[in-house]
Amino acid sequence: MTTSMNRVTAEKRADKCCGYCFEKVEKNHGDVEVEDLVKLGSIILSVEDDSESPPIYCDVCKDNEKLAITFCVDCEKKMCRRHEEYHDEYQNAFSRTQHKKISAEEYKKSPDRYTVRTCYKHNDEELQKACRNCHKTFCNSCNTDKKCISSAKTGSKNHEIEELPEYSKKLKIELSKLMNLLSAKISSVYELEQAAATDLGNVEDKVTAMNDKVDAVVAEQIEIIKQKAEALKTMIHLYRIDNDTVATEYRSELTKTKGYIGQLWKTTHQLLTQRHDSDIVTQYRSTKEEITSAVNLQVGLCQFPTRKMLVKAVEHRDVEVQLREALPFYLDLIMKEKKENGHCTSISSIANTELLCGQDNALEILDSSTLKSKIKVSSTSVNGVAKHKQGYLALHWENEKNYIILYSPELVFMKLFGEFYRATDKYSQLSATKTQAIAMNPDEKLLNVYNTKGEFQFSTKLLECKRPWGVHSLPDGTVLVSDFVGGCVRKYRLAEGNQHSLWMCADLVAPVGLTTDAAGFIYVASFSAKRIYIISQQGKKMKELTHPELQEVKEIYDITVDSEVVSLACGVYGVLQFRMMYEALVR
Repeated sequence: MTTSMNRVTAEKRADKCCGYCFEKVEKNHGDVEVEDLVKLGSIILSVEDDSESPPIYCDVCKDNEKLAITFCVDCEKKMCRRHEEYHDEYQNAFSRTQHKKISAEEYKKSPDRYTVRTCYKHNDEELQKACRNCHKTFCNSCNTDKKCISSAKTGSKNHEIEELPEYSKKLKIELSKLMNLLSAKISSVYELEQAAATDLGNVEDKVTAMNDKVDAVVAEQIEIIKQKAEALKTMIHLYRIDNDTVATEYRSELTKTKGYIGQLWKTTHQLLTQRHDSDIVTQYRSTKEEITSAVNLQVGLCQFPTRKMLVKAVEHRDVEVQLREALPFYLDLIMKEKKENGHCTSISSIANTELLCGQDNALEILDSSTLKSKIKVSSTSVNGVAKHKQGYLALHWENEKNYIILYSPELVFMKLFGEFYRATDKYSQLSATKTQAIAMNPDEKLLNVYNTKGEFQFSTKLLECKRPWGVHSLPDGTVLVSDFVGGCVRKYRLAEGNQHSLWMCADLVAPVGLTTDAAGFIYVASFSAKRIYIISQQGKKMKELTHPELQEVKEIYDITVDSEVVSLACGVYGVLQFRMMYEALVR
């Protein structure tokens, strides 16, 4: 393999050389284009040429290290000029045989080749043999009749001994074959990288086509349609930015993969060409496993997510261009923050960069970009949290009683907002809008309604619910309630002392906290099913989302959504934060 690599000298690099065999090619090599082969060769060369050997110092100098200029093969010592002179004088005076010396530069090219590997049991004996099963090395004085440690896997009772040089030669052949597979893998990764660039070009074409259609609509419509068209152009521009970002991240990951495979290729190349036979034997198994893992690495095509999809609704000769919300396709973990000595039971987005988190012993404001604490105050158990025009509301539980407390933006106590008795410490929640605050009493199945000043307005009993848990107020005055035992979410319109049921979404497992996004979709956390349900404004279950990280969580209590980021209160597991990824549908 060294011979093949060295064949690509400075004068030949200007020619077109194959990335697999490094022979000069003038036409397509198999099914691969010449230009691709040349690029592959440059990839491998860049990996090989990017390192420099460190300087070597005299082994005899002790107080003041000096650079070595020569190496004695027989003494196995690197020497500076002064100690080389002492060495030569001693050899001329006392030695019968002349020691072999080489230059320091030649030694640096392959240091292990000039070092005799001796047996760790018999220090004066050179390693001569190796076992084909356990890959141990032996000298001629070693007892090789003992039971081999790999006998359980191979079925052999004793070592299967072979001469070290011959066995090393066989392993070199095997490693060379594996390196050929690595070369093919590098080529496939490169092709995927090129395919990603082509796909991004297709996106550019789609963007251009959509802009042309929008311009045509603007020319025919009245001023109000022009304004909608400009808004649509903005969405298209954002679509392009989103896909540029995804493509850049994808190509970055391909570059990392390519670098890893190239470095593995280089390490194996050095093992084959510069290391001792015993190293090849002892490192063969781990190197083979790493190469096999790299060859089997799954590298998929680039997926271009987008938050919107474009729809044309044509009626007669009038064309109306609309935007329709897309549903998230999967969850991508952003970060997690485990709470030490805390039990996170409620969470709410209170600003673009902040989260309000309620725990069994504290109330805390978190930086949503890092999940690190900004303000924290010790308190009794917090069941629910909500934003208020003066600050924040927190629903506390202590001594069979719930207290609603109004805090300032700095989490300083302002006043008692409301209170009601509870027989148990079952979890409940709190919600607020610009006109009212609503607290859940799960023991009595009651919704307690207060105005923004904290004055009690009325209570209404939820007779249809088996064990109400979460509550979320909507701007139009309606209320969403999750039924933990009933396995459903209900929507109510409240009136003085009573409520009117609008719809019910069933077949949910242990629904607890719930919230909505800007488009009106409803997000419901499942306490034990370790998933998120998405429900339409009409009460239809649209999607279920989960993630491997959620399988490690014991329970989920509450959920909040801010733009495309969803945050979960997960009890002793703390806070988990995911980015919702959307399907790339453009019509």
